[in-house]
Amino acid sequence: MGRTVKAVSKPHIVKGDTVVLRRGKEKGKRGIVKHVFPKDGVATVEGLNVVKRHTKPGQAGQVQGGGIMEKEAPIPMSALMVVDPKTDAPTRVRRVRQSDGSSVRVSVRSGEQLLVPGKA
Repeated sequence: MGRTVKAVSKPHIVKGDTVVLRRGKEKGKRGIVKHVFPKDGVATVEGLNVVKRHTKPGQAGQVQGGGIMEKEAPIPMSALMVVDPKTDAPTRVRRVRQSDGSSVRVSVRSGEQLLVPGKA
């Protein structure tokens, strides 16, 4: 049977983060997060966990005839670690509440605030 992954209430990984894979056949590879699915506890990373899908002509998403498509499959977020932009090394991420009540992501390794790439 398939492996079930727990939902993540507030993921430490966001779209646009550079992450490194901690385990598996592509261990140590880096990529940029394309999508995050907190309910499933997984994320898709550009260039990692690429699978081939065979499609018939006329299926949705295909402009021309059928063929073999390559796409990124989801990876459990527990297998990913955010890369600290300051030290360029994998780091843990924690949330710190600011004086105005909002919370920000902070790198444990350098103590630097990790900005959300889309909003930065």
